[in-house]
Amino acid sequence: MVRRKANPGFILLVDDVIQNLHMLTDMLKNQGHEVVIALNGKEALEKVDEKRPDLILLDIQMPGMNGYEVCEKIKDDEDTEDIPIIFLSALSDTKDIVKGFEVGGVDYVSKPFKYREVLARVESQLALAQQREEIEALREQDKQQFDTLSELRSKFLHGTVHDLKSPLTGMTLYAQKLRGMPPENKEEMEEVADGITSASRKMQRLVTDILDIAQIQIANQVRLIDLPVNPVVKDSVKNLKVIAESQKIDLSAHVPDETLSYPIDKNYFERMIDNLVSNAIKYTPDGGKVTVTMTIYDEGSFEIAVQDTGLGIPEDAIPNLFDAFYRVKKKEHASRAGSGLGLSMVQAIVEQHGGTIKVASVEGEGSTFTIYFPKI
Repeated sequence: MVRRKANPGFILLVDDVIQNLHMLTDMLKNQGHEVVIALNGKEALEKVDEKRPDLILLDIQMPGMNGYEVCEKIKDDEDTEDIPIIFLSALSDTKDIVKGFEVGGVDYVSKPFKYREVLARVESQLALAQQREEIEALREQDKQQFDTLSELRSKFLHGTVHDLKSPLTGMTLYAQKLRGMPPENKEEMEEVADGITSASRKMQRLVTDILDIAQIQIANQVRLIDLPVNPVVKDSVKNLKVIAESQKIDLSAHVPDETLSYPIDKNYFERMIDNLVSNAIKYTPDGGKVTVTMTIYDEGSFEIAVQDTGLGIPEDAIPNLFDAFYRVKKKEHASRAGSGLGLSMVQAIVEQHGGTIKVASVEGEGSTFTIYFPKI
């Protein structure tokens, strides 16, 4: 088994003997560590308050406050209790060593110092401390994912019950109608079958969107690969031209000729643009205009803006716009079919790509959704 080498750490040396401090400082700095020194217990506690060290090398025998007392004070503070402390001492009595562990020390180095021994013990404790931090970070990440999933579950249970009611009711009514229909009435039977198919597709889309948002938000499905962004934007807009034309909406794209490569998940990136543009088309009356503009900045960042001349969004609705299942409650907005998941999915995809999204809107004049992606 190969022992992991610790990253350089910030180490506090505490000793009342200047020669010891100089020797240890040179030894540790040569290994890339940042070192700060203290000549007594009081000064050591002040240094800990100024900047939290990753590791403390602490002499036991010092005038005034000895090393045991310093260690106890550090361990009594919840902000510093987990800082590893290695005791330094010429004392070799077993009871002195045991006392060091009892007050919270993690290791012990005897004087006179042995170069390799000191470095080995320092590296070992720094590596353990860094591993603890990484484990804690993973635990926090797991907790955040659990909280996200719990929140999503609550939202989705509420939202799906409401949104699935309509197609389920429709399918039930169609099935009842079909049951009492004479066999020779083929044309009407086909209409009923079409209704059932349409309702089932609506349910399928809703369930698919719910699962996709859950997967995106816990980062299990997004796979980022460096790809040219420009053609992805152009193709996404091109694929929606037919829908826009059917509603007499002028859909145009302004994409730079300069090619920009960026780490994206092509499928989800396309879906993000599709959802934004489809949303703009849906809420823009016939004869309106939807414009997609990509802007590349000198430092390698870029943004995509989707602007429409549609209904606009009431100011009080904007803070909730990206919430799952949220729909603007005004009559003209509610008349447009939708599950309220499109913008929630857009936000999830944007965040997994490291971007941010904002919206500016004037009711009755239109809206602009702008996605910004920083330089990687």
